[in-house]
Amino acid sequence: MSGEDENLLAILGPTNTGKTYTAFEKLFSFSSGIFGFPLRLLARENYDKAVVKIGLNNVALITGEEKIVPKEAKYFFCTVESMPKNVMVDCVIIDEIQLAADYERGHIFTDRLLNLRGNFQTIFLGSLNIENILKKIYPNIKVEKKNRFSQLTFLRKQNFSKLEPRSAIIAFNINKVYEIAENIRTHKGGAAVVLGSLSPRTRNAQVEVYENKNVDYLVATDAIGMGLNLNINHVSFSSLEKFDGRYNRNLAPNELGQIAGRAGRYKQDGTFSYTKEAGDLDPLIIQQIETHNFDNIQKIYWRNADLDFNSTATLLSSLKKYPINNYFIHKKNALDELNFRNLINDNEINKFLISKRNIKLLWEVCQIPDFEKLFNDNYLLLLKDIYLILIENNYNIPEDWINKKISRLSNFDGGIPELSIKISQIRTWTYITNNHNWLKNEYYWKEKTQQIENVLSDQLHNSLTNKFIDYSSKFFIGKQKLQDNQNILTKNNNEIFLDHNKYGIINGFDLIEDKKIFSQSLFSISNIKKSARNMINEKVENFLQAPLDSINFGDIAKSKIKDDTFIYWGQEPIGKLKKGKSIYRPVAEALNSEYLSSENKLLVSAKLQKWVDSEINETLYPLNKNIFDELNSEIRAIAFNCLEKFGNYPIENFKNSLKEITKESKLQLSKLGIRIGAKYFFIPNLLKKKPLEYCAILWKTFHKNDQDNFLPLPQNGRVSFTSKLKMPENYWQSIGYINIKNFAFRIDVFEKIFFVARQKIKKGPFLESSDLMNPIGCNSDQLKDIMLFCGYDYVTISDQKKLYFLSKNKKNSKKIINKKNNKILNKKNNKNNIKRDPNSPFAVLEKLL
Repeated sequence: MSGEDENLLAILGPTNTGKTYTAFEKLFSFSSGIFGFPLRLLARENYDKAVVKIGLNNVALITGEEKIVPKEAKYFFCTVESMPKNVMVDCVIIDEIQLAADYERGHIFTDRLLNLRGNFQTIFLGSLNIENILKKIYPNIKVEKKNRFSQLTFLRKQNFSKLEPRSAIIAFNINKVYEIAENIRTHKGGAAVVLGSLSPRTRNAQVEVYENKNVDYLVATDAIGMGLNLNINHVSFSSLEKFDGRYNRNLAPNELGQIAGRAGRYKQDGTFSYTKEAGDLDPLIIQQIETHNFDNIQKIYWRNADLDFNSTATLLSSLKKYPINNYFIHKKNALDELNFRNLINDNEINKFLISKRNIKLLWEVCQIPDFEKLFNDNYLLLLKDIYLILIENNYNIPEDWINKKISRLSNFDGGIPELSIKISQIRTWTYITNNHNWLKNEYYWKEKTQQIENVLSDQLHNSLTNKFIDYSSKFFIGKQKLQDNQNILTKNNNEIFLDHNKYGIINGFDLIEDKKIFSQSLFSISNIKKSARNMINEKVENFLQAPLDSINFGDIAKSKIKDDTFIYWGQEPIGKLKKGKSIYRPVAEALNSEYLSSENKLLVSAKLQKWVDSEINETLYPLNKNIFDELNSEIRAIAFNCLEKFGNYPIENFKNSLKEITKESKLQLSKLGIRIGAKYFFIPNLLKKKPLEYCAILWKTFHKNDQDNFLPLPQNGRVSFTSKLKMPENYWQSIGYINIKNFAFRIDVFEKIFFVARQKIKKGPFLESSDLMNPIGCNSDQLKDIMLFCGYDYVTISDQKKLYFLSKNKKNSKKIINKKNNKILNKKNNKNNIKRDPNSPFAVLEKLL
């Protein structure tokens, strides 16, 4: 062989050295060529590049499942298995030649290495560890070594949560790939999925999702190790062992290096690591990967390519032929050979194996790939059916038979497992239509099977995307990441939308999520919350700059007794009142929110406290003023009790003091706004709507009460109202009202009525009248209760009118009004008293009559 290797060139080096790019350019320096790739995906990728470069008619694509061969084609892009042997070209290139050492496919690469030649040059691309074998086979081969453009560095063990964007996570079985992809979707927004079992169209679509930065993560098997040029910054291994079809084994250092080397693109450095669950990696192996210094390949697989089809025995004998060189390993038990050995023992098949043509046909059938990876009798039964139908139909497949087989695959429904199975099944028929002349209408079935595969592949891609990629995550990845504030829209009502989907509403300094949140991805939710947090931070800044008069207590009349008293900015709750050291000193506190930092909460609370203190000082003057040092001792006690009791206090407790009070003292009380009534001290300023409501919420905040009712308050400036709520007496006192039998009336109006009654009684007993009822807005029965409270008694005369007179027992007047059944005095029992008392109401009645 040494005399025949003058035109051989090996371009060797680790990943990211530009080997493929260099070979691609060299190919077009010749007038014709064949480029063999380890994957259909790579063949298609480079075919597309060549079409752009030199035109559609000059380029052919030949893979197990796809053939595009124009008549004028000069350049052929193929999988290694499909490289044509009967086409003479000037240049032949074989990629990833180190796969000659692979147990499954090595003998095919070795055959191409030994038997395919270009007229002027043959180029082998691969890892540095194949150099030793190449030089043993071809001592004069030229070797061009390339260095990696970027560095590859090991990082310590990492969990998935710590992975940076543009990372690939490697797993070695489909269930683990899906499990990791689901995890990444939840916490990182989503991942593209690349599996060797996916159809090339699905893999291309998934790769495109990653390359277009719709996701930042890729979950893949070792399929990405073979020439897939992706923008990956980091590779993380979830496992350091794989099942290779025979048993679980540790990955060899060069296999790890091949996969890890996908990290880094051109001159951008890359990193690799493995997860904690993967185990441990020897530091020496890590060093090998970083330096791309692996043990040389000592042997490659070989199988005799010159097969004898004269009989089954001669074919098996030719397969048993051993290589003559010790650096070759005889390939035994290849899948096609195992299939052949099993089927020749089948009685239905064996009877037809009497001619060279039939034996060769069975061998071709046995080479149909097991796309479903069944490894069981079902696969052999399929091969048997195909062989027998060919034999029985003059070496053709009847159209009705194949139509029946593939029509059931035209149902494109189903989940990921079902679609994956259907794709693997249609790929079998796609392979048959592209590699054998077993169908009369060959072109039609090529188109038909390819169309079904394409639709199934698109459906699978959509299913993978929907399952493992959160739709909303695209707004927070790559280019869109910088524009997320434009995509999250805040309308006038503070509703947050993500691409027209409502997420929630900002209320105050909190985000209330919609009950029908469209995203289940923690990644998207956390990013939306991050954007909302930025919005709320801006809102806090605006609040801190806003005037104090933009803050309010809302509609106090709609405040429930048991609920907290909220503080509003505009119409949005941002804080609440808490019990303080005294009833007039409540504590203002910002509402808890995960979007409000501790610092901002303190700032908001401080401003709310400033507003509350200011409001109480101005609205409830002088309740919250320390003015007792300015008062003389004579009225200090009166002022203290009034101001402690919301500005009103019974006069009876200071009756003796008032008899001797000086004008100066009265003036001091007047300056404080305190008025002296017949029954109460009161402050008229505090009986207006706003101060009255403020007093109510101060009482509610200080005196906890679990009633699930609205605060009983007068509406529209009314001086009286009815309320069936059983409230403590100190509540009514806090708002400046008196409550008698569920009828509440304002103290100052009560004093006016009491004054009118006192004027009337000076002339003797008096009848109920409008001048007594109208000012307070009461009816006859309510006036009766008020008069009893004032120390009057009554009798009912004609027309049910009540005649009022001074009660002899004023001290017990309060007790009288608290009796549930207040009975009218019996006239008969009082006859003697009427006679003896000329001032009694009955004596008056006699005069009137």
